[in-house]
Amino acid sequence: MNDPLHIIIAGDRGKVFNLLYSRKKLRTIATLSLVGILFLFFTSGFSISLFTQNHKLSNKLLTLQEKFESRVESVANNSTDLKQRQHEMETTIAKLTKANKEMAAKFKAEKEELLANAVGELNERNEIIEKIFGSIGIKLPKIKESSKNSGGPFIVGPETDRDSLLFKTDTLIKSISSIPLGKPINGVITSLFGKRKDPVNGKRGFHTGLDIRGKRGQKIYATADGVVEKAFRNGGYGNYVRINHGNGYKTIFAHMQKYKVRKGDHIERGQLVGLVGNTGRSTGPHLHYEVLLKNKPVNPYNLIKVSKLPNLTQSSPEKK
Repeated sequence: MNDPLHIIIAGDRGKVFNLLYSRKKLRTIATLSLVGILFLFFTSGFSISLFTQNHKLSNKLLTLQEKFESRVESVANNSTDLKQRQHEMETTIAKLTKANKEMAAKFKAEKEELLANAVGELNERNEIIEKIFGSIGIKLPKIKESSKNSGGPFIVGPETDRDSLLFKTDTLIKSISSIPLGKPINGVITSLFGKRKDPVNGKRGFHTGLDIRGKRGQKIYATADGVVEKAFRNGGYGNYVRINHGNGYKTIFAHMQKYKVRKGDHIERGQLVGLVGNTGRSTGPHLHYEVLLKNKPVNPYNLIKVSKLPNLTQSSPEKK
């Protein structure tokens, strides 16, 4: 087993190499050679694996780089598009601002024209109202401004004709709302204001109001805004209501079948007051209607005539 092994290698030129190895040495050399081959095999496999992974990573990195470049290009395009849209928006806003200014100027001019026309009409109507009331001897109460229970910063500002006219119109409207105008019911006037022959005893007397014929149960309406002072059964007046309208004016409704208001109620022109009847000292269904000015009876017919003039007052619907 330990016999040496001769290895003879002959060259082309006749040179001979003689190698003498023992079997143990050869096994050692073979083992080392096998180990070396295996090492080279595993090293090559590991190198190939690393190369493959490196190649894949390189491909992924290239793909990511391409995506990144694409995103950068997209962002650049979007930025350009955004700037363009921003410019378009700024242009549009500028156009809208200009159009709004032009429209505002146009509206202002139209408003001034409408106000001028309205002021002219208000002035004419105010003059007509004052002449009408003056012609029948009715003085419109003036509303005076008071410094009590008021305040605020002092701002200097000249009074314009328009402001004065609007205040005057407001004064007239408030005044007229407290003046009893028109008939409380639709019906024939059977007895006028003033001296007359009493329908019950036939004696001469003074009638402090108007008697207006009506059907039993016919609705009676307030002729101005006010507050109910009285609502009760009042002897010869029968069912009786008295309304205080302010500015010295009061109205009285008598001989009603039933009254529909109570003391303290706030009344508006055209609101239901009661129903026509024949209560108290009466000869038939009718309404006795009085108007008081500073607690003295005045002729209601003058106020009924005023309400019949065109474009002065309109009949109010019944208020519920």
